[in-house]
Amino acid sequence: MRNLIQRTLSGIVYLILIIGSLFLGKYLFAAVFLLICIMALVEFYNLTGLSRESMYVIPGVTAAGLLFILSFLVASRTAGFQWLSLSVLVPVLLFIAALYSKKPDLIKGLAVTFLGIGYIVIPLSVMNYLVFPACSNNGYTHRVVLGILAFVWINDTGAYLAGTLLGHHKLFPRISPKKSWEGLIGGAFLTLIPAFWMHDVMGILTKTDWIVLACIASCFGVYGDLSESWIKRIADKKDSGSIMPGHGGVLDRIDSILFVMPVSFIYLVIAGK
Repeated sequence: MRNLIQRTLSGIVYLILIIGSLFLGKYLFAAVFLLICIMALVEFYNLTGLSRESMYVIPGVTAAGLLFILSFLVASRTAGFQWLSLSVLVPVLLFIAALYSKKPDLIKGLAVTFLGIGYIVIPLSVMNYLVFPACSNNGYTHRVVLGILAFVWINDTGAYLAGTLLGHHKLFPRISPKKSWEGLIGGAFLTLIPAFWMHDVMGILTKTDWIVLACIASCFGVYGDLSESWIKRIADKKDSGSIMPGHGGVLDRIDSILFVMPVSFIYLVIAGK
């Protein structure tokens, strides 16, 4: 009972923080998601055993901050697109820093550093372009990101309920024994229902766009979840961290959106939205 109360309270705080940051403007959004980005990256480095090596963590976190801030400035038209070229310095500087190390597992450390940036930082940086979409004349709007997040949360809830009540056929037992095909189908079904009305609630995109985004959230959300479960299984850890009582770490809360946001971005760019 105590764990349920903790889980509920920390979940409410998380939702208030995320939704509040989206509603209260672009700078608060940037500050909150930059913090989430850095915390999730540190948790990832901890899972992979890299957190004890400051020569990897400090450059990795610095690169995360640089990439996210540059993406925000370019997406918001505060800086020109040419400033994004500075991100090319990230691998160059990381390799130069590595040259001064005499550690035997240098390549492995660099590989994990880059993996964390690709796995966490780039997907979260893409969100900057989703809050300044072309369909809003590149002005700030919370509606696209909030709509996608709502689909992810509804899908997670539907999958949990359907899996708990009806789950018998294992989806991916090698990685996550509790996930089932019934949960996958239940989550997708529950996510598609509000997609038909999301245009009436959020506007900005067409009904077809919202339905496609709901399908993306249902499909790629589960792969994002499974990928983090796989990383934790390799690391022999139950959670990525303990900052959220009853939920684990920050990475545990955002694992689905790390796959959903980039794919949603690709769809919207191709669709000219």
